[in-house]
Amino acid sequence: MLQIGVDGLRVISIIAITLIYMLFDLFNKRAIPNQIVYASVLYALFIALVYFDSTTIANLGIAAVVLLAGYIVYRIGQIGAADVAEFIAISLLMPLQEVSLGLGASVQMPFILSVLIDAGMAALVMFPLYYIPKGYRRIKDPLATVSKRDFSKAVAIGLIYAFFVAFLVIELDIDMLRFSLLALVMISSISIVLFERLMTQAMVEYVPVARFESGDMIALNLMDASAVRSIKGKVKSFERLANDRMISEMKRKRIRTLFPVYKEGMPFAVAIFVGTVLAITLGNLLIFILAPA
Repeated sequence: MLQIGVDGLRVISIIAITLIYMLFDLFNKRAIPNQIVYASVLYALFIALVYFDSTTIANLGIAAVVLLAGYIVYRIGQIGAADVAEFIAISLLMPLQEVSLGLGASVQMPFILSVLIDAGMAALVMFPLYYIPKGYRRIKDPLATVSKRDFSKAVAIGLIYAFFVAFLVIELDIDMLRFSLLALVMISSISIVLFERLMTQAMVEYVPVARFESGDMIALNLMDASAVRSIKGKVKSFERLANDRMISEMKRKRIRTLFPVYKEGMPFAVAIFVGTVLAITLGNLLIFILAPA
């Protein structure tokens, strides 16, 4: 019979949870069922307590920090509640990770930190690949969305990346894998700056209050400042992140405005899954690139 150790169980559990979240995000209209969210956190807590050892306190402490930070980021409308729950489950299952600093040195750091960095880099690469084609299908003249300022910023970012990559090639003699990772991040960063307006149009849909759903994020930056102030004067609970209370109040006040809402959100659970796999196999990508063994 195949014997799986505690570490193996933790890794398998993390991959299974992030895979389930990704599949629901892709095939269930970006909605993760509450049962999956609660079950993943409770299962992770169960594993942390069943295999109680010297690292369990670290598990709970790191998970508490993730909960607090995640709630703050959720409240300002940057990520969904399910993303926070997924990060908590990951931090409970694997609190610390041994990361090589090169030249034989290593350090332990929170595994969730590696996941966040790797998922962020994965999202940076995925973002233009996902939204630029959507924008091209919506807008007749996509290049018209690129302003001179956007072009100048893209050139500046490209030059900064070029100098940075040249430095790493000359000083650290990085291999082709690390060079390719940097090149992907560079091209994606330039694309995001260059086609920012195009991608924003691909993400946003103008909808009435009747089509609001709890958890919707309103693109306040696309609204006139005076219009936002007027609505806030009428609806005290109005904010970037829609909730049931705010939606009910807006319906009672009969707000007729069409709001730019991020209805075409990128399936971020895909980036989290990719980031988790990268964190398990390569570790923290920033350290992997900057501190080759």
